[in-house]
Amino acid sequence: MVNEVYITDPGTRIIVRKGSVIIIGKDGNKQVLPPNTEEVIIATSRASITTKAIGILAMKGINLVLLNSFGDPVVTMLPPVINKTVMTRVKQYELFLNHELRLELARRLIACKIENQARLVRYFAKSRREPALNDIAYSISSMTTQLISMETSKLNPEVIEGIEAQAANKYWDVVASLLPSQLGFHGRDPEGTDPVNLALNYGYGILYSTMERYLIMAGLDPYLGVLHTIKSGKPSLVFDTVEVFRPVAVDKALIIDADNIKLSIINGFLDYDSRKAVARLILNNLNRDYINPRTSRKSSLTEIMKHEAWYLASMIRDGNVKDYECFTWVF
Repeated sequence: MVNEVYITDPGTRIIVRKGSVIIIGKDGNKQVLPPNTEEVIIATSRASITTKAIGILAMKGINLVLLNSFGDPVVTMLPPVINKTVMTRVKQYELFLNHELRLELARRLIACKIENQARLVRYFAKSRREPALNDIAYSISSMTTQLISMETSKLNPEVIEGIEAQAANKYWDVVASLLPSQLGFHGRDPEGTDPVNLALNYGYGILYSTMERYLIMAGLDPYLGVLHTIKSGKPSLVFDTVEVFRPVAVDKALIIDADNIKLSIINGFLDYDSRKAVARLILNNLNRDYINPRTSRKSSLTEIMKHEAWYLASMIRDGNVKDYECFTWVF
């Protein structure tokens, strides 16, 4: 299990006393950073951390991530010694220059995303006893088959994104039907200002920071993706690889607890309490055990994400992208 400390309260200070990292809340309460911490995530612009504390975190191999108001990581500080190899990067760059292999990997990642969307719909068909959803799940899942069975010569980014969009239309219609109507969610819109779209953005931001860390640890360049456009400062491979996990890691958690969390908006953003509630929800889900289909054993979702990053790196390094099978949810 990955142990993360999440800082959301304004006025929090992170300092060092007698060699230990201390977290001091606005109310003066002090907490020693737990020794098993692997990542400190700061999700408020009104917290402070001393350079000495940053140095101690780096020496202990603890990552430091700063999130903006949307939940996107704006700073990720990793220890200077990163595991894994130059050869992984070389093979990744070769893959990027190979049009056919790049599209093959892109199609497999998007196929897994669509299949996980279908499985989430099937999950709610069962848990909420709405058998009609099974037909929609089957329809979404058939698009996975369509994408995987398509001849390589007919593949291009527009075709892949077109099938992804068809599945998304059906999927988000189901999500909207599962959420309380008072939340005003009518479909996925990354630019949307309703509470659910803002919460989804925030949850995905947490997912980005987690996956970027694991891709770097596996020796991959997180900025060189296979489907998302390449742009300076844009972690395209992070966006590619989190697609697979969005339905299970974020969407599922928000749908299940939509009745239990209060989402409030101030000036177009989720307020602090809302961000804190969403973060707690997503992190709890990331630390929950799921079946790893590669090992048939239970692991936390973050451990599965870590293993998937290493597995992807090994498949790229060994030139086996055509045999790559990514994570699909078993429930």
